[in-house]
Amino acid sequence: MTQWSFGDYLPGGWYGQSYYLNAGSYGLPYPPAGCEWVRVGDDAVLVDIWSGQVLSVNYDLFW
Repeated sequence: MTQWSFGDYLPGGWYGQSYYLNAGSYGLPYPPAGCEWVRVGDDAVLVDIWSGQVLSVNYDLFW
C-alpha cells in the first residue's frame, strides 16, 4: 500500500465528498477553507479538494 506524504497528489476520485471525514469525531484539526480530511486506507489525509495535493497525513488513525 502506498504511504502518502506532504506534496503528493491523490488520484482523482480518491477525495470526493463521500470520503470526507468529520474532523471533530476523530480528533483532527479543523481543515482550512478548500481542504478536507479524507480516509485513505488506515490514514486520514488532509487534501486540497481542488488540486488533490496532500497537505498533511495522520497515519494509522484507522487500524
